[in-house]
Amino acid sequence: MEKLLVTVDAIEGEKAALLLRCPEEERPLAVVPLAMLPEGVSAGDILSLSFHAEPELTEEARARVLALHEKLLRR
Repeated sequence: MEKLLVTVDAIEGEKAALLLRCPEEERPLAVVPLAMLPEGVSAGDILSLSFHAEPELTEEARARVLALHEKLLRR
């Protein structure tokens, strides 16, 4: 599996702007709280991302959407 890499583009206050590293360019990805990144990170650092399924959170979100959808249909 390939690693998903990002570059820390800039840090302003307590937030960091991240760029997604694509084969031919870097693209804006997100602005995240600095506290979510490794301690000591600085602009120009390259980080790898990983993803993990969160089935319990997914089910809760689906239930909320379904309930809202049903409420809207009853109007």
